[in-house]
Amino acid sequence: MTSDSSRLSDSVSAVLGSLTRKPTWRGPINHRLSPNKERLLLSKFHVVGFVRAVLTGPDGQIKQIEEGYNLVTDYGDEHVGERMYDDTFDIVTGMRLGDQVAPAAASKAGAGAAIQTYLTGSNEDLDAVPIGVDKGAGLGWRVPHICTWIAGDITDPAISEVVLSDETPLTDVAGVVGDTVARFVFGSTIDKQAGDSLEVTWNVDFLGA
Repeated sequence: MTSDSSRLSDSVSAVLGSLTRKPTWRGPINHRLSPNKERLLLSKFHVVGFVRAVLTGPDGQIKQIEEGYNLVTDYGDEHVGERMYDDTFDIVTGMRLGDQVAPAAASKAGAGAAIQTYLTGSNEDLDAVPIGVDKGAGLGWRVPHICTWIAGDITDPAISEVVLSDETPLTDVAGVVGDTVARFVFGSTIDKQAGDSLEVTWNVDFLGA
């Protein structure tokens, strides 16, 4: 199981007290207030993804559940940052599965930041356009992404990983680091038979603090 999150931080300068004259600048680059008028506040913005994969047999009974926190790639960090000010940046379109026998641990960049051995035909568009959910006061905002591989979609005895992609449109290829927002390696491989369905729910939480 891989546990990781994307952490973005920013700083805010707050001026305390009443000012009766213009602030004293330290220079044209830093633009800082005089020490007695400045307080540095650190705010951390977390992006956390939690993956839950449910394999269901033809009789409707759950056969296997795999879940855990994903790893957001460097590209995923960029993706979130870009979307905060650029509406033209690609949104998440779907998922892909992999069946590498012993997949490398997920990593922020390089080979571990994308599918290693792609399961042909497993490119799956999102079931529906994600709708954000308010988790409650102070608890953040959740955006669920769901993909379902119904019976007959794919058959593989050892599905070992899943990735979240923003390739537009999503094609039947492995994808690259440059379109893989996040990656998750299952703790145990998933044996999907012809009559089974597999649903992956990828909850992306935005947690301001």
